[in-house]
Amino acid sequence: MMTRFMLMALLCLSYLPHAVAVPFKDLPAAQQTVLKPFSQKWDSLPSAQQDKLQLGASRWIAMDSQKREKLVNKFDQWQKLSPQQQAKLKQQFSKFKQLPATKQQQLRSTHQRFQQLPQDKQRQLMDKFNKANRKKIDKKSRDKARQKIKKRGNK
Repeated sequence: MMTRFMLMALLCLSYLPHAVAVPFKDLPAAQQTVLKPFSQKWDSLPSAQQDKLQLGASRWIAMDSQKREKLVNKFDQWQKLSPQQQAKLKQQFSKFKQLPATKQQQLRSTHQRFQQLPQDKQRQLMDKFNKANRKKIDKKSRDKARQKIKKRGNK
C-alpha cells in the first residue's frame, strides 16, 4: 500500500521553481507519511525534486477517496501497458501539450461531453470512428503495397 502512495505522489508531480531543500523531519506529518518511501534518500534528492514530491504528496492528501481510487486504477492501467503503448501515449500527450490552449480546451470539452454519454452511445461512436479510421489505414496500406509492387516491377 505504501508503494502505491509513493507512485501516486510521483504521478501528481508538477514543475515548481527551485527552492531550498527541506529536511525530511521538517515536513508536515501527513507528507512524511505519503513520502516515507523516499525518507532514506530524501536529503540526497535535488531540491527541485523534493518540491515536486511535496506538491504531489499535498495533492494526494487533498484528494478524496474516490479521486485516489481513480488515480490508483489509472496507474494500474498504465503499468499494464507495453513500453510501446506507453511511448505512444507519451508522444500523444506531448503533441497535445504543444497545441494552443484554446484547442486543448476544445478537446477537453469534447472529451468531457463524450464521457457523459451513455455507454452504448459511446460504443456506437467509437465503432464509427474505428471503422472510418480502418478505411483510411486500409487505403494507406493498399497504397504502400502498390508502391512496393511498382518498385519491384521497375527493378
